[in-house]
Amino acid sequence: MAGGKWQWPLWMPYELYAKIDYIYGWPAFDSNNGFTAAQTFLNLIESLMYIYYLYILYAHGKTSPAASSDAPTAGLLGKQRSVEGRSGVLALLVGYSAALMTSSKTLLYCEFSEIEIVVIR
Repeated sequence: MAGGKWQWPLWMPYELYAKIDYIYGWPAFDSNNGFTAAQTFLNLIESLMYIYYLYILYAHGKTSPAASSDAPTAGLLGKQRSVEGRSGVLALLVGYSAALMTSSKTLLYCEFSEIEIVVIR
């Protein structure tokens, strides 16, 4: 928030955005709007799911034999990996669930922004 402890230098450009989109500024905070807190909570869960997916992939995964040894790679992240068995199923479930959260939140933002445009007018 503008004037907050962490505003400078990290969040200084955000001050302009908060003046335009009231849901992320003082008007929403003062009216006890819970959307921003709910959004933050879901973003944290989603990020933890993606981190856990990557942990499973690199802790239990093996370099894929389909990846050619002479093909250029971008370090650890550029190698094809596969996870089998129970860990593979868990990675698939967690990755799919996180991606579903991402897409559903995107749809929510689109719907919410349309509602906000109507209310602001």
